[in-house]
Parts: sequence; C-alpha cells; structure tokens
Amino acid sequence: MLLIYLGLLVLTTTVFCELAAKKEWLPYWVSRKILHVVAVGSCAVAVYDSDIPNLYRPTLTYIASGATVLLLFLIFFGGLMKEESGRKPWGIVWFPLAFSILLFSRQGGPAIAYFMAILAICDPAATIAGKLLSKPKTSTPTTLDAVLIQSNKVSKSIKPSGQYTLTGDVKTITGSIAFFVSFLILSALFPAVEFSWGADSALPSLINPVQAYGWPSIILLGLFLMLGEALGSKGLDNLIIPLLAWLLTAHMFRSESISNIIQLLPFALLFYVITTRRKSLTVGGAITAALLGILVSLYTGPEWLIPLILFFASSSLIGKFLPAHLAAGDAKQKQPRDATQVLANGMIYGIIAISMWSGYRVIKLFTDQPGILLLIAAAIATADTWSSEIGQYFKLPTYDLVKFRKVPPGLSGGISWPGTLAGLAGAAFIAVSCSWLLPYFDIRLVLMITLSGFIGMLIDSVLGSLLQATYQHPETGALSDVCPEGGELVSGFSWMTNDLVNFLAIGIGVTVGPFGFELLGMF
Repeated sequence: MLLIYLGLLVLTTTVFCELAAKKEWLPYWVSRKILHVVAVGSCAVAVYDSDIPNLYRPTLTYIASGATVLLLFLIFFGGLMKEESGRKPWGIVWFPLAFSILLFSRQGGPAIAYFMAILAICDPAATIAGKLLSKPKTSTPTTLDAVLIQSNKVSKSIKPSGQYTLTGDVKTITGSIAFFVSFLILSALFPAVEFSWGADSALPSLINPVQAYGWPSIILLGLFLMLGEALGSKGLDNLIIPLLAWLLTAHMFRSESISNIIQLLPFALLFYVITTRRKSLTVGGAITAALLGILVSLYTGPEWLIPLILFFASSSLIGKFLPAHLAAGDAKQKQPRDATQVLANGMIYGIIAISMWSGYRVIKLFTDQPGILLLIAAAIATADTWSSEIGQYFKLPTYDLVKFRKVPPGLSGGISWPGTLAGLAGAAFIAVSCSWLLPYFDIRLVLMITLSGFIGMLIDSVLGSLLQATYQHPETGALSDVCPEGGELVSGFSWMTNDLVNFLAIGIGVTVGPFGFELLGMF
C-alpha cells in the first residue's frame, strides 16, 4: 500500500505543479522544487524500510525504469513544460534513472534512501538559497513575496553577485554553501543507514551516517558532493549527486580509503592549477577530471590513472605542436577541454573501473582480465584524438567514411590517410606503454587492444557521418559541425554533438572489441 500512496502523491503533485507553473500561480522554479522534493523524497521513503527492497525491489526497479522511459517520451514530444531558460526539462529524467541504478546495486534500502534524501533536500536548499539570499548588484524588492513574483520575470541585466559557472548553468556561492550545510545537518539527523560490516564486526547493521563514517569523512563527502552539484548542468546534478554519494561511500568506511583520498588531494590540486593555467582544461573540466581520477584510484589503484594521464598529456602535446584551425570542425576545437569533453572521453573508463572492481558479473562476460577493457577505452579515446588532431594539421584530402564523398578536413565522419595512421599509432601507444598493467604480458592482448582502439576510432567516424549534426552555410554552401548564422541542418540530429559521438564510440568499441575477437576465435 505504501507504494500506491506514494505513487498517488507524486502524480497529484506533478499535475498541480504543472498547472501552477502554466497558470503562473507560483514562480516556475518554486513549482519545480516542490515537485522535486516530493518525487525524490518519495523514492527515499519507499526504500527506507530494510524489508521493502527484498520484497518490492523488482517492482520498484520496473517503476523507476518505466518512469524514466515515459518522461523521456514526454520531453521529446513536448508533454512537459520547458524550463525558464526555454530548454527541455531534462533534469526530471535523471533522478528516476539514478534511482534505477541504485536499485540495481547491492546497497540496502536505508542506504539508497540516504542517497536519494541528499538529492531531495540538499539540491533544493542550494536553489532556494541561491534565489533568495544572493545579493543582486542592483536594488530588488526586499519582501519574500516580491522576490518570488519577480523571479519569473527577472531582467537579464540583473545578475546576482557571487555567481559562477563550471559547466554552463549559473550557480551561486550562497547556494553551494547551503548545499554543504544542509548535507551536514541531514547526515547528523538521518535515522540510520544499512551497512554490511562482515560477520565478525561488532558494529550494528543500522547506524547513523555520522556514526558510521565520522565527521571528517562526512565533511569530505559533503565537499565532493557540493562540487558534484556545482558541475551539474541541464539537470544532470539529479544524476550526479546520488550516484557520486553511492560511489564514494562504498569506500569511505575503510580507513585506508580516507588516507588515499587525503593523499590524492594535493595531486588533484596541482593538476587543477597546472591544467587551468595552461588552459588545457576549463575550471569545470579540471574539477571533473580530478573527481574522475579520485574515483578510478579508489576502485582500481592509482596505477590505473596512467592510461588517462598518457591520453591527456599526449593529446595536449599534439594539439600544441601541431595546431590546426579549421572552419568545418567542432566549435570546441583548440579550446580548453570542458567537463563535457572530459566525461565524453573518460566516463566509460570510470564506469568500467567501478563496475569491474565492484564485482559486477555483466562486465566480466566480455573478458576474464578486467584491465583489458580499461586499456581499450583509453586506446579508443587516444586513437580518435590523435587521428583528429594530426589529420586536421596536414589538411590532406578527406573523405566521408560512409558516404564516400570528399568533405572539408575536420568535418565529423571524414577520414584521411594521415589521420587514420595517427589513430592506429595512438591506439598502439596506449596498448604498448600500458601493457605492464595487465597480470601478464601477451603480445596477442597488445594487438587486440590496438585493433580495438583503431576500430573504435572508425566507429566514431561512422557515427559522426550518420548521426552527428552537419550544417550548411546559407551563402557559401560550406559544410560544418557548427551551425553558422542562418545555417541549415543537412544531416544528422541537432542534439547529436561531437562529445556524444565520442562517448558512444568508446562504449560501443569497448563492447564489440574483445567480444567480437572472442567470437571470431582470433584471441
């Protein structure tokens, strides 16, 4: 019955908030945060009872997964109101997806409730503080009602002081502080979280988060989650916050993990300073890369950061010594890599690292050596970047891999012989230089990693040709990945960016590489 009551509550709140926003009974952001607290909070309530996951976990998983698909459908076909900025409300999709992933995990119900409660309470706290407490540069109404009324129609010329942006969405220092403080309060007051301490442990299975981790760990976790919220753009914080909380707490009950994080922090800070000052990464990109590195190190050991470091360092050096400026290429070319680019090239690596060393059997279906998939992911990213940078530098004839027509150098889907050879060299560079990370050296494994990386690069070109948006200049007719003023979309989908193509290519390449070679009996 509890699930039925919660479902009716979420449905009723959704209808009310949609109507309140359309009729302007409430400011848009107020109605959205009401729905956020009720919907996400219902997820936390649904799983808090430790008996519920055992009885209803499959049902909850189906409901959450179905809600994700339904919301995607509604957003695609305009069934939900757009956000204040005019973009589609993607944020409402990410939290049921995060809930589904947590239900698939091995965490107990109270632990999942804790992760969802962080999202339900701390994220709105950040928004409310940012909206109401940030001081504007010009005078605004001082009463709460006046602020709420004006928030729907605030002038673009009035910008709050203390605001910043890491990935596109504007955040406020006040909001970030509110997130951190509310997290500390929630952790201190949250009733109990279920842990598996082992048969010989004297600790109870249900224990308060602060009692379980201690204040130093809770403070450290809060700082990481605050950064995760700051990095969330287009509603992605609804996915980042609960999953990052899960991934970090999975290791924080071990005292050595805290020591490892503390030891990694100076290196992360040094990495941030160097990459931002040299303009290799944006601020958001550097923070994202540092968080990814910490997670990989926690789950696999610091030695598995080497493939990522080699990819990033080699790509940066090639871009510096072989510069190319082409009109047809992506708008981000020769710009510092941002958080989206970091995730496009490194997220699959991180997912594999976390999944393999967490004992998930689905990953081990592809190979009995966990490190192979990590090296293949790094090899694909390196091959694609080397191919793109070197191919554009030489500016030799470039041809679409699928449509077999000549295209401007730098256009997605195009390949040239210098770029193709560079991609093969990039994959081989990772395979050879990092083969010592595998349990034993086998030239066949090195060859498989190299070929898988090369195939992944070709998959990137195929996806770029078939799916990535290509625009035509209205006067010159020139093709480009970037839409010029008055340009027309001539192929692909407007939402399929180069970053998304890179992410998909690495994911597909990692899947079909070793599995395909195994089926063919080649390795």
